[in-house]
Amino acid sequence: MGQQLPRPHLPGRRRRPRRRCLGALVRPPPPQARLPLHLWALLGFLLCFAYLVYFYWAAGCRVLVGITFVGLIIAHYIVWARLRAETGLGFIPFPLIVAWMAAVPFGTGFFRPREVIALMCTRWTYFPGFGQSLEVCTGNALEGLKVADSARIPSRRLLYAMVAAFLLALIVGVYVILVGIYHFGFFDTGAAWTGWLYHILRQAGNQTFQYLTYPSGTNLNGTIGIAAGAFVTFALGILRLRFWWWPFHPIGYLAAFCWGMHWYSQAFFVGWLLKTITVRYGGLRVYRRTVPLAIGVIMGDFIGQGAWVLLVSTLRGFGIDF
Repeated sequence: MGQQLPRPHLPGRRRRPRRRCLGALVRPPPPQARLPLHLWALLGFLLCFAYLVYFYWAAGCRVLVGITFVGLIIAHYIVWARLRAETGLGFIPFPLIVAWMAAVPFGTGFFRPREVIALMCTRWTYFPGFGQSLEVCTGNALEGLKVADSARIPSRRLLYAMVAAFLLALIVGVYVILVGIYHFGFFDTGAAWTGWLYHILRQAGNQTFQYLTYPSGTNLNGTIGIAAGAFVTFALGILRLRFWWWPFHPIGYLAAFCWGMHWYSQAFFVGWLLKTITVRYGGLRVYRRTVPLAIGVIMGDFIGQGAWVLLVSTLRGFGIDF
């Protein structure tokens, strides 16, 4: 009762006739007695984790190796999610990917050939796509729902639109890729030689060949480097929680060593400077008023990029190289 009394819907229920109280004995349990949403999420996570471990086991991996691979992938995504929430990085530009984090401390000779192949076959889950890989889709979806919540846009309608756009892109993309490769061949298409696809294919093939042909032992220097980076990160986090005046954030340390920061360092500095000036001289009220302006600038940039891609693709379809 102490938990339920502050709820605003109880006064209306207390005014109901007493004869309805007997019906509560056969009614469904109240929301408080049902399984909380976070427990449903935990259950889904455990099922997915078990399925991934089963996939690695079915592919010929040892159970502990499969658990290690899945754990590294999940840890990779957790760190990336924190990086994106704090810095806005739209992809995983880490210095180390999951395959390297497994090969450096254990050595490639520790893994069986089937385990190497299974790890490389799931490379799409953790290799940075720089705007084109899996983590970008999930991050953009969550941020889109967050923007809709801040702008008071119905989240359900936005979710339906996102699902429809995903299905349309999936159908059109599969058709274009299959038809194009069937008629022209993979290496005669522009996708084979432009962007990151060509380099990713070569790197994945070369790395698989190196792991299988020249198995290596533990890389001591690399292991020390990984351990030192983890120690500094945890130390910065503890100091950040322990002392309110501590200026250095562990996310800044991680982001500083990510590949690609030489592209975005100026943008980070400009964003930090504008936010600092706004809060320092305008206060929280002015800062909140400028948030829609910042969102508009971001959306305008994305819309501009999408419009250029559509225009260039249309012109190339008519034989005009632009």
